[in-house]
Amino acid sequence: MSPMPARIKAAAELAHLRPAPGPPTQVHVSVTDRCNLPCVHCAIHRKKTTDLPTDVWLRFFDDVASWLDTDVGVNFAGGEPLLRTDLEQLISHAVSKGFTTTFNTNGWLLTQQRAASIAASGVSIVYVSLDGNDEALVDRTRNRAGAYRRALAGIDHLRAIEDGPQVIVACILHGQNAPQIPGLIEFVREREIQLVIQPLYQTFDEPYDPTWHQRSELWPRDLAPLETAIDALIAERKVWGPVCNPIAQLEGIRQYFRAPDVHNGLPCRAGHSDLAVDAQGKLRLCFMLDPIGDITENKPTERWWTHPRALHRRWQVAHCTRPCNLLNCNFEGIGEQ
Repeated sequence: MSPMPARIKAAAELAHLRPAPGPPTQVHVSVTDRCNLPCVHCAIHRKKTTDLPTDVWLRFFDDVASWLDTDVGVNFAGGEPLLRTDLEQLISHAVSKGFTTTFNTNGWLLTQQRAASIAASGVSIVYVSLDGNDEALVDRTRNRAGAYRRALAGIDHLRAIEDGPQVIVACILHGQNAPQIPGLIEFVREREIQLVIQPLYQTFDEPYDPTWHQRSELWPRDLAPLETAIDALIAERKVWGPVCNPIAQLEGIRQYFRAPDVHNGLPCRAGHSDLAVDAQGKLRLCFMLDPIGDITENKPTERWWTHPRALHRRWQVAHCTRPCNLLNCNFEGIGEQ
């Protein structure tokens, strides 16, 4: 890794610029905006974009591998990544470069055959979205009948693979599924998998509106079930059960639901530990802010990371008061209290 150029260090001393403490430790790649489930809490499925060609992503992994240490994680997201028939090729190429890889899926396309090919690609963790343990509620919030059963089947297919990837259930916590959290904890415990929680947010693909929750059908009107759910998650975390979220994050989520328009005072590391690439190849330090570069321009990614535009984005992040700093990507050491 080359040192930060002197001219960039000097520029960073300006009030509106802020350097990163070092190279990113996590790279998030949204390999498609396409999605087969029109979820209530998401708007990505409305996008009409074209996927980048395979070779663009392969070249990007080659580039970042020449810059970053091999202990960096690469997370494949979307949209629904399994809609790309070359997903296994992309994952295996990243693995061949020494990266630890993970990906997110709604589970609909995790057939037995696809689960086997995904496992063979070398992926370390598969996050399967499951927002509760009630079939009717999951199907309704995912806006497609069968979403619950397909997610369960995908989980079972992955678990049946000897030495397969770790399976983690990813649940968006909201007002309607809060009473189901104790049952979901039991669900993952019985299957010897894990659970990670993320609070309901306004979709990132819409203009920011701090009053959005007042109109959301999923926002909790009664906090009692949500408080009970978080208590259950914290209790499980204290005994090192199958809950991934650190206690500090869970307490932050509690405060967020109590007062969503009050800044939680927690720092945001967007652009400091993480680098993201959207489905059009735009390099982003935060999805709420303008991109800093474009991987289709074939310029070294390292140059974008230290570009004055990136330094200004970090200054913007440091002065941001939105609550999305509770996202899981903002909490290093997922196993810490």
